[in-house]
Amino acid sequence: MSHYTMEVSGTIGLSDYSNIYDYIDVVDTNDKFSIYLNEVTEDSISMICSFLYDKDFQILKQGRDSEGKYYIHAFKTK
Repeated sequence: MSHYTMEVSGTIGLSDYSNIYDYIDVVDTNDKFSIYLNEVTEDSISMICSFLYDKDFQILKQGRDSEGKYYIHAFKTK
């Protein structure tokens, strides 16, 4: 089991969504994935969560860490 991490700094643009979508394809079954976002909107969070659900991830936990970064921890089920 591997654990993949991605950090996005700044505002998320269209190319960032594409990069996130492509990156989560690398994650294999039973692997963990964490993404950290410095500047994020509710729409961005919804979009990323939708990507994860579409790619058979279970979101384990999400929220803000002690540094104010938004995080999503997920697990690939299939």
